[in-house]
Amino acid sequence: MLSQLEIDTENRICIWRIGGETSLEALREGYAARFRHPDWAPDLMSMSVLTRLGLGAFTPDMAVRFAEFVRLCDEQHDRKARRAAIVCGDEMARALLYYWEKKAEDVLGREERTFSSEAEAREWLIGGHTEDAA
Repeated sequence: MLSQLEIDTENRICIWRIGGETSLEALREGYAARFRHPDWAPDLMSMSVLTRLGLGAFTPDMAVRFAEFVRLCDEQHDRKARRAAIVCGDEMARALLYYWEKKAEDVLGREERTFSSEAEAREWLIGGHTEDAA
């Protein structure tokens, strides 16, 4: 699995680019890597960019288990951001991602939205961040 992390310090966004075949364990390892990044901070919003990500074996139950792992990590690192975006152009994968959106609010206590482009996701994140700061 490809897993790349970058932090946009100006806009306060942690960008996680992932692609290829994946597993629950690989996703957990990839998510946890952000907390070791030198620019990571608790107020960073998240944008996950999925490219040809193999979610074929990823079940709704696995999505819930991943959400529980994310919640635990976020709590352990005092994460404060209340918005996260997922970018995915694959319509088939988006069905599971819509399920993720609904579970994220229940399990993670934050708003998550799925977009087909990075520009849309970034606009939503930054726009909401500005409103939250006002």
